[in-house]
Amino acid sequence: MKNTRTTHDGARIYSRCLLACYDLLIYRVLAPVVWRCDTHHFLDLYTKYMSSNHADIGVGTGYFLNQCAYQPGEVRIGLFDLQPNCLAYTANRLVRFQLETYQCNALEPIAFSGEKFDSIALGGILHCIPGDLAEKGAVFDAIQPLMSPASHVFGYTILNREIHKTQLSRFVYALLHYLKVINGDSDSASHLYAELSKRFKHVNVHIIGCIALFNAYERLPN
Repeated sequence: MKNTRTTHDGARIYSRCLLACYDLLIYRVLAPVVWRCDTHHFLDLYTKYMSSNHADIGVGTGYFLNQCAYQPGEVRIGLFDLQPNCLAYTANRLVRFQLETYQCNALEPIAFSGEKFDSIALGGILHCIPGDLAEKGAVFDAIQPLMSPASHVFGYTILNREIHKTQLSRFVYALLHYLKVINGDSDSASHLYAELSKRFKHVNVHIIGCIALFNAYERLPN
C-alpha cells in the first residue's frame, strides 16, 4: 500500500499548548519510562558533540540547547524546523544566544548559503518522518549545504525492530503511530547504521532501550 503520510502529519501536533508540557511528557515520562532511555543519555550527546557553531534540525522545544555549557556570545545556533510553533518557542527560550531560524522541510534539500556549521543535531526527528530509513536517509543529504568538511552529525531516534520491547512500549508506539506522531515500523539500528555509512566514513550507533543514539563524521564524496 502506498504511504500516504507526510512530514506535515507529525508537525501538526506541535501546538503551543503541547509545547508548554512537552518537556515533562517526553523527558520525564516517555523517554525514561516507556522507551527506557534516561534523558541524560541525550544530554551526553550534546555535551560531547555540540560545537560553538551548531545547527539543530527539528528543534522541538530546545530543551538540550537550553542546557548547553556555552554562554551568550560563545555560540552560534541555527534552528531548522518545519513547524513555526517549535521555531518560535525555541527562539524565545534561547533568546540569550545568537540565533538564526529557518522554516524548512528536512526531507528536501535545504536552501542555505550562509556560513557552514561544525555540528548538526537530528534529535528526535527521524522517527517523525514517514517511510522506512532508506527514505528517511534523505535527511542526511538535505543537510549537506549546512555542513563544513569537519561537521559532526549526531542525534537519536525511536526504533521498532531489533530491540527488546515491553508491553507498555508496544502500546504507546502503536498509539503514537496511529495518531501519525511517529513513523517507522521497520526502523532498526542496523538500517540506521547502513544509511549513515553510505554517507559518512565514521559512524557509531548505540542502542539504549528503544532508542538509537548515533553520531557520524567525515562525509564521503557524493
